[in-house]
Amino acid sequence: MPQHQNPVHQKPIHQMPGTADARPAIAAPLRTPYHSLSGADDMLVPAWAQRRSVYRSSGRTLYLVETDRLTDARSDLKRLDRAGWNVSVSESPSSARARIALTRKDLARAA
Repeated sequence: MPQHQNPVHQKPIHQMPGTADARPAIAAPLRTPYHSLSGADDMLVPAWAQRRSVYRSSGRTLYLVETDRLTDARSDLKRLDRAGWNVSVSESPSSARARIALTRKDLARAA
């Protein structure tokens, strides 16, 4: 006599070995120079950071800031250096404009 299956009953879904205990990865907190300046989970974009760009490639992120207020930026740039940021300043000889490149020091060494 053939067995009848209840159409509502479904077979259990088989999981791959070792995945039953897997937990979703906890995302690392987002850390940008602007987070480092705030000292908290908030972002602080200072007034001297007039034009900002972000470039990402090969696991590295470059934050490029253009400003004509470099004097105002000096103390923040020192704080970023102490917070683990590689700070590179290129001043324009023909104007008050400067380009500031920021990358994480630990990633700069690993690359």
